[in-house]
Amino acid sequence: MANILGLQFGHDGSVCLVKDGKLEACVATERITRKKKDQEFTDEVIDYVLQQSNLTFDDIDCVATNDFKQEVFGNKYLIEDMPMRGRNVKAYIISHHLAHCASVYYTSPFKNAYCFSMDCSMGKVEANSLVAYGEGNKIFAQYCPQKMEGVLYGEVTEKLGLGPALHKAGTTMGLASYGKSFDFEIQIMDILQDWRLYSDDIKDKMDVAATVQQLLEQSSLQVIEDMDDKTENLCLSGGSFLNCNANSNIVKQSKFKNFHIYPACGDDGTSVGAALYVSHHILNESRHDYKQKDLCYTGKDYEIDTPDYHDIAQELSNGKIIGWFQGRSEFGPRALGNRSILADPRNPHTRDIINHVIKKREWFRPFAPVVLEEYYQDWFDFPIPSPYMLYTAQVKQPEKIPAVTHVDGSARFQTINEETNPHYYNLIKAFYELTGVPVLLNTSLNGNGEPMVETPEEALNFYKNSNLDMMFINGKKYG
Repeated sequence: MANILGLQFGHDGSVCLVKDGKLEACVATERITRKKKDQEFTDEVIDYVLQQSNLTFDDIDCVATNDFKQEVFGNKYLIEDMPMRGRNVKAYIISHHLAHCASVYYTSPFKNAYCFSMDCSMGKVEANSLVAYGEGNKIFAQYCPQKMEGVLYGEVTEKLGLGPALHKAGTTMGLASYGKSFDFEIQIMDILQDWRLYSDDIKDKMDVAATVQQLLEQSSLQVIEDMDDKTENLCLSGGSFLNCNANSNIVKQSKFKNFHIYPACGDDGTSVGAALYVSHHILNESRHDYKQKDLCYTGKDYEIDTPDYHDIAQELSNGKIIGWFQGRSEFGPRALGNRSILADPRNPHTRDIINHVIKKREWFRPFAPVVLEEYYQDWFDFPIPSPYMLYTAQVKQPEKIPAVTHVDGSARFQTINEETNPHYYNLIKAFYELTGVPVLLNTSLNGNGEPMVETPEEALNFYKNSNLDMMFINGKKYG
């Protein structure tokens, strides 16, 4: 049985700990260093995950990470000595996209599955996508589908003037809903060289965003439909599958029946994938059966006092916008109820207030709803729950929740049940009992361009320097 430290060195740096085959803790480097997308990591980041499992660095048996080196592409891996803290630690280095695939396969409930990874890695075609197959404890790279749509999406994001691809690809997805895709077959170079990309006309930009969104969806679905029929299970990973519209298109149109997406499916999740690959594929340790809370809440544990749910629900129904900090922080880019800003979804002006006054970001950016799982199909047209906020669905009653309904009638929704997050669940339930709406607006507890807050001190500081009406930190009210 091994204690494995997983490391991601590139953008979206992260550290995780796998102990005896089980993922124990993980954190994005940016949450500790407070530098968005930080790729460096310090002893403080490593100690953060070690302390969560009551271990020291001397207890670590090996390190796992990933790379784009040609010699570790596919199913090959390297073993090197890595000098760390006065020791030479055995380090396993696996290919980048196999780490992506491993992160989603080994955290899934499936005994076998196809895994598809795609992102914007630039460089060679082979560096941007992979199809792998998992069976039991093993996962093997199958082939590279030669897809570059993730790269295209990033380049278009930058040419539209929205900002760096790593930070702003989600903004392109939001803008795409306002546009209409071109009604002709278009190739990657066409769209990159098209005059519209250099136009200041917002309508042109909306149409370009809609077109590149459609290309991403069509290309992803094509790869998936080309897979054979030896399983009904599909796992998606890589930064391209933070795109909720593409994910939803796959669920609704592909031949697969069961789906899993790891909440940290961007590069931060590759530390987890590398560590789990070493644990299961190389060392043959038994897989663990994870619950939703095991995958999305992986930060430092904090003691929580039970808040007055009815009182907070009343404040929300009166139009108050609140900060909500509790328990272990989320792993991945989405706020899932422990580092959130919450508001009443019934007020159509709430979206503009949060965008302009609190988050200080683009006017067209939508906000996500969180809904009690048992009621989600009354409010959202989608066949499966969405626990990690990685799918979009058409809103069935948009007139009742306008603050979380995008211009195209969709919403990037999260479903929540009592087992996964009882405090979050009970607050929404109290709001439902008060208003008849089992939905709240949920967005991340951070300012524009900042990492989500990690500690109670950071949450309180954010409240003092923002326009939030009040803040709840582990059950204690401020404001």
